Amino acid sequence: MNEYYIQQIFSTIFYLSNKIQVQGDKMDERITVRQWMVLLTISHLPEDNASYSKIADKMGCTKQNVKHIIDSLQKKNYVLLEKNEKDKRAINIKITKECREIMGEYYEKGNKFLKDMFNDLEEKELENLWDLLKKIANYDGSNWTGYEERVNIWGRG
Repeated sequence: MNEYYIQQIFSTIFYLSNKIQVQGDKMDERITVRQWMVLLTISHLPEDNASYSKIADKMGCTKQNVKHIIDSLQKKNYVLLEKNEKDKRAINIKITKECREIMGEYYEKGNKFLKDMFNDLEEKELENLWDLLKKIANYDGSNWTGYEERVNIWGRG
């Protein structure tokens, strides 16, 4: 295995992560890319099952990081925290109706941003890149499922 390529790939992924966050944060003053990803993750979890730990697991980050982002979303009235009826120790995080409207607007801006970013790649290249990134994401046996399921960000059902 060629160390040079591995190091370059790692550095490029790191660079892209930061660049996407900086550029994405410019799309809408109401919401950051990290907040968007938390909201998108909540939308991908079963209803009444969006806890700090489940969000953190799906995003590949710490529970403390998710809690910090949720706290800022709660201050903006974008999410509600409710007790879980099945597990009294757990908190369910739900997206508010007003936030769903913002998510719809952000989704449109985000799609344009992504199309611009991937404009030079052909369909087969996109498919190959996705396959390769999934392999890297699961290097530790985590069996990450990603965000393949289509969800209605404007509301459940």
